[in-house]
Order: sequence, then C-alpha cells, then structure tokens
Amino acid sequence: MATFSPVLRQLGCLRSFMKADRLLRPQFSRSISTAYSPKPEPAPLPSKLPKLFLSQIPTRLQPNAGRKKLKIYPPPPTPRANCKDPVAALTESQLAALDPTGERRALFDYRRNPRSVKVGDILRVTFKNGDPFSGVCLSIRLRGIDTSFLLRNELTRVGVEMAVKVFSPNVESVEIVQRTEKRKRRARLYYMRKPRHDMGSVENIVSNYLRQKSVLTGQRSAGARRQRR
Repeated sequence: MATFSPVLRQLGCLRSFMKADRLLRPQFSRSISTAYSPKPEPAPLPSKLPKLFLSQIPTRLQPNAGRKKLKIYPPPPTPRANCKDPVAALTESQLAALDPTGERRALFDYRRNPRSVKVGDILRVTFKNGDPFSGVCLSIRLRGIDTSFLLRNELTRVGVEMAVKVFSPNVESVEIVQRTEKRKRRARLYYMRKPRHDMGSVENIVSNYLRQKSVLTGQRSAGARRQRR
C-alpha cells in the first residue's frame, strides 16, 4: 500500500484550506459607504436675555442684529466729458505760461518753421543765473514742455556738453550765432565727439558775432569799454 510523504500531506492541507477560504470569502465582503448627517441648527437664544450677557455674544449672533446701513456718496463731477486728453491740455497751459509769445516754440519747431534751429548750428544761451554758454547743437529733443537741445564746446582743451531745457525759467535767451553750411544727414551729431570730426572751440566765432551785434545795435561790448578806460 502506497503511503504519502509528510511534505505532500502538508501541501494538500494548504490547498484544501485555500479552496475553503475562497468559498467563504463572499460571505464576509461588505461595501463601504459614507452616511451624510445634516449640520445641526444652533439653539435659539432666549427672548428675554439680560443685557449683561449680550456683550459676550458676537454681534452677528445677537438678536435683532440688522445690517448697518452705509451712507453712499455720489461720485464727484469729472471734467472728462469736456477734456478728453488732460495731458495735452495741461501741456498747453504750461506752454502758455512759460512761453506766452510762442517764440521759443517756433524757434525749435523744425518740422513747421524752416528758419528754426537745426543740428549743426552754433547757439549761444544766456541764463538768468550764471555765465552764458555757447556750442554746437548736437541734437534736438522735442517733448512738449520737456523740449531740450544738446550743446558741445571745448573749454581749456576739454570737450564740454550741456543739455538745455528750452522752456526753463532760468533760460533768458537763445541766439543763433552761425548757421550750418549744409543740411546734416543725421538728426543726432554724436559722431562729432570723436577727434576726427570734433569742431573744437567756438569762442572765436561767438566773439565775432558779439562784435558785429554790438556794431549793429550801437552797444559797445565790455572788452571795448575796458580798453577805452
């Protein structure tokens, strides 16, 4: 008679146990679900509650606590209907105050005035506070009230540049000492900063201009007065 080894007997027991477990597994399975419970309503406050306890209750939970009415003010009147471009209107008002005659505006409006200042001209600017400055106009920047131009000169063999605001209250006058010989092809003559194209000092040209101006106007210059004395 054949006998089973103990190893085979153990495997057979394990298989029978797993088979029985598969048959019994559906009986123990269950589904998981979440039960919804509504939020409990707060307990109503007693109608006759002493005022001593009202301070301990938040304002929104106090009985007969209505919403506070805020006073709504109408918007202030705006000049937008009459003035569609306030920046342009402000610029015009400032130009009318700083340049009432419109001479400086026409002097640098090279787009409309053919006799206006152009790059390459030699200008002389007189200030209310300080010495006058002369130089070659390298560029003109048209920006409304911020219109400015750049002058370059040579003082004590050192190149000096100055940006001048056209409508500055400190600027007393702007004179054209000498016109450029021909129209420049560039709007900014920054290449004149190089030694090859540098014009150098313009003091001799300005002194000749002042001498001719004094002869035409009948006014003697300060140098001539000193020589006579």
